[in-house]
Order: sequence, then C-alpha cells, then structure tokens
Amino acid sequence: MPLAGSMPARRPPESEPGAPATGFRVGWLLLAFAGALLAAGCESPAELQMRKEIGDLRQTVKDRDNQLAAQKAALEEANRQLAVARSISEDDLKKLFYPERLEIDKLTGGYDSDGKPGDDGVVVYLKPVDKDGDVLKIPGDITIQLYDLAAPPAQNFIGEYKVPVDQVGKLWHGKLWTNHYAIKCPWPHGPPKHPEVTVRVLFVDYLTKRVVSAQATCTVKLPPD
Repeated sequence: MPLAGSMPARRPPESEPGAPATGFRVGWLLLAFAGALLAAGCESPAELQMRKEIGDLRQTVKDRDNQLAAQKAALEEANRQLAVARSISEDDLKKLFYPERLEIDKLTGGYDSDGKPGDDGVVVYLKPVDKDGDVLKIPGDITIQLYDLAAPPAQNFIGEYKVPVDQVGKLWHGKLWTNHYAIKCPWPHGPPKHPEVTVRVLFVDYLTKRVVSAQATCTVKLPPD
C-alpha cells in the first residue's frame, strides 16, 4: 500500500500522434535544401569559365553555319542571274570547260619570307575543278578572305586579297604534280592571335561568269611572345 500522504507516480506524457513523422520530414527538407545550396556553390571559377567558353564556341559555330548557308544561296542566285544575262543555255554549258567546284589544296598554310620566327602570311593553293574531276587552268577573278575565328567576332577578320583576271595566269604552277594557282596573302596588320586560320575563296569564271567557292582551315606559326 502506498504510504500515507504520498502521491501516486505520474506517467510521462505520451507523444502526440504524428509528431515524430513531422519532425523527420522537416529535417529531411532542411538537409535537401542545404545540399542544393552546397551543390550550387561547388562549381569553381574555372568550371564556370569553361561553361561560358563552351557556350560562346557553340554560338560561333552556329553563326558560321548561318553565314555559309547565306553565301551558298547568294552564289546560286548569282549564277542563275548571270546565266540568264549572258544567254548561256544548258546545251552551251555542256560544250564548255568551266569549274564546277573549287579545291583548296591541303598544302595551303603559312609561309616565312624574312627568316624570322613566325610566318609572314598564308599561301593559298587553289584548284578549279571541272565536272570530270580535272583541274583547269582557266582565267577568272579570285577573292580570298582570311579569318581568325577563335578571336571575338569584331576582331576575327584578318584581310581580303583580290587577284584580277589579267594577273591570275602569272600565278599558275603546272610543272610535275603542281597543277594549281599559288596566291600569297601577307598579313596586312601583323599576325593573328591564334594559329588556326580560316581561308575562304571565291572564283568567278571569266567566260561563263559562274561563281564557285571553297573554305578550309590551315595552321600558321606565330612569333614568340
């Protein structure tokens, strides 16, 4: 029997139904939020810079593709209009030898003219090719453009070089295995900032006025810093 005047022992209060589960959910949410914050802050400056450079490179490639598509459409329209203007029919074209495409030979690249470190420009080896795959020594106007596409858009144009039809014959090399035009393009304002140079060429056939184009990249040697 309990002693006189003593109070009966009290049971500890029972937890309310659902309380432990609610505390678990809150704790889990806090951990998840903290983890998200940590993950967002884990990217180093180098990783962020790499992400930006990749985005810039993708935009450059997209812009280049758009430019090439626009140039191709413009050339096709120019060829159509010129054929109409000169009244050259399809039957006439079958009897003529004219360039159907243009090749920039793989030997195209930098050249050194002063013996000092670093190239002084790009020499372009150019082959007008007919429908049978033969290289033609044929008169025409040549326009060459050089680009440093790794540079910012406002600074990537290196220079433009034009060879008129009355001078192009002097640049032909047809001895042994060298059937091509060789055009030297010196740097107009010093060498580019990057070693890869993009070469774009337009050739306008003197007889038919048809326009063919080509694009390639080459590597040049830069002077030491």
